Amino acid sequence: MTEAGVTADISIEAYDKICRDIRDQPKWRSDSDTDCDYYDGAQTSSEVIGRLKMAGIPPQDSNLIKPTINAVLGLEARSRTDYRVTADDESQVEIAEGLSAKIKEAETESRADRAMSDAYSSMIRAGIGWVEISREFDALKYPYRVREVHRNEIYWDWSSREPDLSDARYLRRDKWIDRLQAALMFPDRAEIIANSWKGWNGTDVYEGYDNGLARAYEIEQAWNRTQEDYLNRNSGMVRLSELWYRHFEDAYVLVLTDGKIIEYREDNPYHQAAVAQGLVQVQKSVLTRMRVSIWLGPHKLMDVPSPLPHSDFPYVPFWCFRKDRSRAPYGLIRDMRGPQDQIIDLDILLYEVLNSVKVEVDNDALDLSQNSYQEVANNISSLRSMTILNSQRRNTSGFRVIREHQLAAQVFQLVQERKRRIEEVGGIYRTMLGAHTSASSGVAINSLVEQGSTVLAEPNDNFRHARRLVGQQLLALIKEDLIGRPAQITVQQGNKPKVVYFNRQLDDGLVHNDIASAMVKVVLEDIPATPTFRAQQLQAMSQIVQAAPPRFQAVLYPVMLELSNVPNRHELAHQLRQVAGIDDNSPFQALQQQVQQMIQEAQGRIGELQQRLGEAELQLKACGLDLKARAQAHKEDMDDAKFRLEAEKIADCQIGNALSA
Repeated sequence: MTEAGVTADISIEAYDKICRDIRDQPKWRSDSDTDCDYYDGAQTSSEVIGRLKMAGIPPQDSNLIKPTINAVLGLEARSRTDYRVTADDESQVEIAEGLSAKIKEAETESRADRAMSDAYSSMIRAGIGWVEISREFDALKYPYRVREVHRNEIYWDWSSREPDLSDARYLRRDKWIDRLQAALMFPDRAEIIANSWKGWNGTDVYEGYDNGLARAYEIEQAWNRTQEDYLNRNSGMVRLSELWYRHFEDAYVLVLTDGKIIEYREDNPYHQAAVAQGLVQVQKSVLTRMRVSIWLGPHKLMDVPSPLPHSDFPYVPFWCFRKDRSRAPYGLIRDMRGPQDQIIDLDILLYEVLNSVKVEVDNDALDLSQNSYQEVANNISSLRSMTILNSQRRNTSGFRVIREHQLAAQVFQLVQERKRRIEEVGGIYRTMLGAHTSASSGVAINSLVEQGSTVLAEPNDNFRHARRLVGQQLLALIKEDLIGRPAQITVQQGNKPKVVYFNRQLDDGLVHNDIASAMVKVVLEDIPATPTFRAQQLQAMSQIVQAAPPRFQAVLYPVMLELSNVPNRHELAHQLRQVAGIDDNSPFQALQQQVQQMIQEAQGRIGELQQRLGEAELQLKACGLDLKARAQAHKEDMDDAKFRLEAEKIADCQIGNALSA
């Protein structure tokens, strides 16, 4: 077969090459499955079970890996942080505030925290976890979907080196679904699905006009794998392969005067005019395009451009560690398996030592008419054993039973040492597991916990990076749904609600808080948003309140109350401030907040006017018109906005003087 490159509307030859690349990848999945078996307690092989049975030892339950891993998973749950949207331009701060509230809502409703927590568990145990970010196909549910995906469903380009797979050529997900559901999903391919399911029996594919059945039949006959790979007739399910792939195209880009680079669009008249007037530089470049196709074995059911508003795969990898040579992922359990196996072996040895009995007997010591040597050997380790000796024996001490229990202490010490090694190879200190430690002070204990968190810095840093990628894709979906549609959202500013308007049309034709031009990004909060961390803050604040003078306690006590888990704590804190005479809605404070809001709105409007003026300058230059004549229409609005800004600054200064007086 000739080599086929990946191009738009991928061919069967190129897809077959991708499938062969996937089959030739390193066989790391079986090792990851074994790691998860150790976590689940399925770590005793059939050989070890036979040894236990031969030695008369009950089945062992010495799974020390699970509580150790659970301690690491607890650290993630305790230090979980929220998303926050930030803006590169000060004039778009209000947009960032509204999108922050929107992404927090999406994080809660789509159960993103649960999905990423499950992915963290998978990456710690097996080395890698996956999270899917997409739109919900069920119209009655929340529009965004964030779910954890099992590692064995996803295959990716092994030559990729970037942790976010931004340089990967393809990513494939295999999923088994009901055959009837597949036919409903692809009604125009239902006939091919049905004939492939029936093995093409009872169908003359060459009869009538060309309807694609003949081509599908020939492709399936040439496919070098069996139907069992994608058809399960016992359960009535088929395996669909969702292939996301990048291909390259020659294109032209425009280099603007400020250094920004955008793709040239032939259908955009402003781009054509700018090129004709020489206002921009034109460069030839190679750009990547993302597409998605659905396959049933060798049958392509769909192939369309990516419907997502970004150029990334909708599946985010969560890496723990990766091997240097093969780049295969692995987790914390990989290094714990050796000590865990040794613990089981030592437990068996300890039972054997405790039950071991050494018998030294003369040839005339036993009464062989009452018991044989084999009977004595079988019963001597029992607590109710009975041995009949020969009364006519020559040596009265010719029957001796010796127990080698002095080895038991050494074996037990080895068991304890292997238990500590399981924790050490995972970077977990006994304090993190709640065990007794020699550290006596709280500072020393916290120092040990912090050391354990430092050892786990690499996987936790990978998790934060992947969590931010999930937030970026969620934000891209939210922005796409808000573009061009007037909307409003209520955010909390202090103790008062604030309404943020998106895409609001102003009287002068400008658009206030235009989502399409918003330059925002997602970051993670520095302070964890968990009840445990809030309890730590409450404890620290209570110590501060106790040490503060009485006149300061009235100010600090409402803050301490807001850190608690008391219902309606914000309303109670507001009432306490009113009783203490420090109402957060006092006239001075309310007026100051109003002036500050007016200043921010004026700054945002000036920024929008300047942006619109720049766009008008580019358009007018391209059309050969006089810039001064057209810009005169915006001059009055600019002067008015600047005048209002100066007036508000003067009012703010007067308020500051009144407060200082």
